[in-house]
Amino acid sequence: MSFRITQESINRTTLSNINLNFKKLQEIQEKLSSGKQINRPSDDPSGTRKILGLKTEEIQFQQYLNNTAAAKEQINYTFNTLENLQEILAQVKGLTMQATNDTLGQSERRIIAGELNELLESVLQFSNMDNDGQYIFSGTKTSSIPFSPTRDSNGKISSVSYNGNNEEIKYQIGPNTYIQVNITGGTFFQNNGVFSTLISLRDALESDTFDSSAFLSLRNDLDTTTDTLLSETTRFGAKANRLDLTAHSLENSRIALKELISYTEDADIASLIMDLKHQENILQSSLETGARIIQPTLLDFLR
Repeated sequence: MSFRITQESINRTTLSNINLNFKKLQEIQEKLSSGKQINRPSDDPSGTRKILGLKTEEIQFQQYLNNTAAAKEQINYTFNTLENLQEILAQVKGLTMQATNDTLGQSERRIIAGELNELLESVLQFSNMDNDGQYIFSGTKTSSIPFSPTRDSNGKISSVSYNGNNEEIKYQIGPNTYIQVNITGGTFFQNNGVFSTLISLRDALESDTFDSSAFLSLRNDLDTTTDTLLSETTRFGAKANRLDLTAHSLENSRIALKELISYTEDADIASLIMDLKHQENILQSSLETGARIIQPTLLDFLR
């Protein structure tokens, strides 16, 4: 059984092919104008899924970089504060060594006690330091001033109470990788008796009778506190170095991800220009062929 191919069928097929060529040309032009190989999920579902996964990973690495920068700022600030405290305690140690000189009288020891009292005030000042409104020695209670002094009738510090907690503050700087950025005041200042030792040293020098053996014991406590402070300062310096290395590694990983995203997503401009010329030729050929096949009256109508 034979089928008759009508003029209407030929016209419909020809127009369909012309429209298809127009669509292909439009797709190439869209890729060229956007610079992207994939402009919508339907262009390449598997490629789209890969790109979304890579972009999610890039966002995570950027967050790790932001956390690393924030952690480094906090650690550097704490490190500088610990260094200042270390200098103050070194001055205290020098004064206490001077005070043990047997040639000194009580009036001279009281002068040294006055200097120790000022250094005690400095220790309190630095222990209550804040970084942009966030107190660095309060644990997680960063909005609360960590140490509150009790003063005697002469305005001198007689005791110091801790208002913070001993909870750690950690930043995530990589997959399953965290770094502690704080040192809690309760753990360092209170447990090591920083304030109580300084107060006792001052009071011992102000006393009418100087007990050299008791003073020597307090000096030993001060030496222990100073050694602990040195260890903490060194530890925070090492953390700062670690964060420098981490930031460098994260930045390299982020750049590699961006290059991979670009390789998957970006269009090959040179190849697309060649495809555009080729598709233009195909479209031109289909139009010329259609002009010969389709009846003139219909062509006139289409124009």
